[in-house]
Amino acid sequence: MTAMATTMLSTARPGPGLDTPARGLRPLLAPRSVAVTGAMRRLGNAGHELVRALRDYRFRGRLYPVHDSGRPVCGVPGYRTIADLPAPADLLVVAAGGDDAVRAIRAAGRRGVGGAVVLSGAGREVVMAARQSGVYLIGPGSIGLLNTDPQVRLNATLARTRPSRGGLALASQSGAVGVALLEHVSRNGCGVASFVSAGEGRDLDFPGLADYWRHDPRTRAVALFPDRPDDLGQFAEQARALSLHTPILMVGGGSADSVVAGARLADAGVILTTGLDEMVDAARILVGRPLPAGNRLAVVGNAGALMTIAVETARAYGLTEPPGAGPAPVDLGPQAGPAAIAEAVDAVAGNSEVDIVLAVVVGTHTNCPTAIMNALADVLDQRPDLTAAVVLAGSADDIHRTGIREIPVYRQQDRAVRALAHAHRYAVWRRGPGHVRSRRRRG
Repeated sequence: MTAMATTMLSTARPGPGLDTPARGLRPLLAPRSVAVTGAMRRLGNAGHELVRALRDYRFRGRLYPVHDSGRPVCGVPGYRTIADLPAPADLLVVAAGGDDAVRAIRAAGRRGVGGAVVLSGAGREVVMAARQSGVYLIGPGSIGLLNTDPQVRLNATLARTRPSRGGLALASQSGAVGVALLEHVSRNGCGVASFVSAGEGRDLDFPGLADYWRHDPRTRAVALFPDRPDDLGQFAEQARALSLHTPILMVGGGSADSVVAGARLADAGVILTTGLDEMVDAARILVGRPLPAGNRLAVVGNAGALMTIAVETARAYGLTEPPGAGPAPVDLGPQAGPAAIAEAVDAVAGNSEVDIVLAVVVGTHTNCPTAIMNALADVLDQRPDLTAAVVLAGSADDIHRTGIREIPVYRQQDRAVRALAHAHRYAVWRRGPGHVRSRRRRG
């Protein structure tokens, strides 16, 4: 177990003088005002880049750059000290380290600032200063916070990636992993609700995160990295309470103790994956929902052998062919156009013995992949209770989702099948006795 993992998923409560995590996180992720302190004189300075990121993302609240000269930064009026702010900020972003970070936290406490994110490594002193000053702390060593809610529009991160708005909440301690997570979800077309980089501090524990996600209507699934909690038993119970409503995805390890931990977490409904790609693939199914009603998968399309491989892969993951849905797969041939493919998918989707539909499409000179995607969207949007995914091969079109439902479009059939299998296993857990017992205890 690494120190990074034990910090982010700590079940410990904050020290004396701090608010509870549930109340402490809301103003940080949905602040009405943000102050940024640190070097801001030139492009590339962390403070300057944070102010620019917040401005360019069109943060909906008040923005206060705080630096020595007090001059405007990126056209935003500045202030010389935190004490000079016209009102206490909900969130302070500290883009400075060492003694400067400690002084900023203490000044924030005196000014009534509720919470702070410290980006650089600042040592134990900044953590102690936050506890003594009553400032809820994220970091040090964080890369920041993100909230894509159009009523908030918070981009207080150093990451270059600006993911699209969506239903996946992300949390990581490692800054490098956080950057990778944001890049992965953006590259694979998965929208983000919020992102938290925990850094090295202990105040940002799982109960606070879980409470925020459970009450955030935009959060449809949660992805955590790394995967090892401080107290496995306590974390599993807390994860179970969240999993009753919101799927949790984590990257699992291959060590002997990870096997034991994995069994405990899986019993709590946590979806364990082998890497970032697999985690994001599964998240794309889960944020859209609905969950599969069963394990009967129908494969339809024009991709021949790719579809056969998809069927065989599905069997390996515990998915089966619908007994009364005709041949498996339903192969229309490479020259099939949008109307023919959409009609075949519609016929299969209307079969009561089909729980999941996977459309596998290959682009050729004789068809138009974009037109096929649009035709599939028209059909599948009419069936909001059906779990569905699409595979598009042989096309240069950068299509990640289709239709009002934003049905995920994958490049490889094995990745789509594996994601569907994760969704099915989670659905089985939700319907199982463990879920029922937990729901009764909570009631």
